[in-house]
Amino acid sequence: MGNDAFVAPPGTLPTREVSKVIADILMQEMSLDDAHCLLGDQEWDIPADRRLFVVVFDDAGPVVGACTILDQDPTSATYGQEMQQSTVMHSVRVEIMSFDNEARLRKEEVGLALQSFAAQNAMGQYHIGIGRPQVPVNATATEETGRLFRYVTRVNVTALHQKIMPPSTSGFYDKFNGATVDGTANPPQVNTEQ
Repeated sequence: MGNDAFVAPPGTLPTREVSKVIADILMQEMSLDDAHCLLGDQEWDIPADRRLFVVVFDDAGPVVGACTILDQDPTSATYGQEMQQSTVMHSVRVEIMSFDNEARLRKEEVGLALQSFAAQNAMGQYHIGIGRPQVPVNATATEETGRLFRYVTRVNVTALHQKIMPPSTSGFYDKFNGATVDGTANPPQVNTEQ
């Protein structure tokens, strides 16, 4: 999908949007160019040459886990910093379309591409997990300009999102200094003599 304009700060995961990672895999494995592999919910036109084109949508998905931890490993590059993490299940929808029968003939290639060695490399590089793609669903329809062959494949992609924050200056956990609920600086002494 070309170069990204946004550069993620160091320590941020994933370093690319999930839909762009999937689009890159499809472009490589299906021999598509930027004009024929598009991101959903963007402003784009159907390619004029009427060849096969693919659109990748990243539909909303649930957060399946989240945590915030303080890195206390003195050998770590992020020692003393706050690491905010969440795991999100992205529901990715891939639509493969053509005005001839190419989409019908190549619809299974989407599933093959998402289980390829290139996909495995991307999973390791971008900290994502690509699930087993669903069977392509025929969504072919007659358009104003002719018949559009269209097949939809869905796949769940689990992605670890992480942001590393510098040490907090508020010192939330180290400012108690023995203060008690009644506002005194030190707890009262307990008399154990009877």
